[in-house]
Amino acid sequence: MAFFKGYLGLLVTGPAAVAMEATGGGYARQAIAFTPLGDGRRTLSVSQSCSFGYATTSWGCVTALALYADNTSTSEPLVAWAVSPRTVSVGQTYSVPAEYLSLLIQREGFFSTNEQIGTTENGTGLIARQPISVSAGVMAPAMAGSTSTSSSGSATLTLSQLNQVLSQLMQGLPTSDPGDGTSLWLNANLLSISVKN
Repeated sequence: MAFFKGYLGLLVTGPAAVAMEATGGGYARQAIAFTPLGDGRRTLSVSQSCSFGYATTSWGCVTALALYADNTSTSEPLVAWAVSPRTVSVGQTYSVPAEYLSLLIQREGFFSTNEQIGTTENGTGLIARQPISVSAGVMAPAMAGSTSTSSSGSATLTLSQLNQVLSQLMQGLPTSDPGDGTSLWLNANLLSISVKN
């Protein structure tokens, strides 16, 4: 199974953690897939490079790339990473070089918004733009389907998603009391709160 299969988008006029997606004539997200984590961490784009169409209006200054789970206009980036800034004007295209499509990723875990989940080949940080789950070498939104909201406006979480998040939490906890009085730890497979020493 691929590490990720979805869409690559361009972010403009800001750092990777907050930049917004490009807009303008000729711009569209490009389908992309990344290979399984072959050595336990590295994933490569199935395509050696990725090109975006010709701009019929200015797209702005591209400062970051982002991965999206789908191609709907309301979807938010899963992760983003900075690239060398480049303005895309009318009549130009934007090609993503191979070094930006070679990623070193954490093997397992739950990552909160703005947390670094890995790096590009050249060391640029991959920043989670929403809660991300990496489980069995596959990256997905931690709360898939959370675009539908309840009447209170809060995101929903399925039982399966909750089980996955709790499993990842339990796997990441220490098995001895850290002694700080606030941290969680795993005490004989039971979730416990630390006792202050």
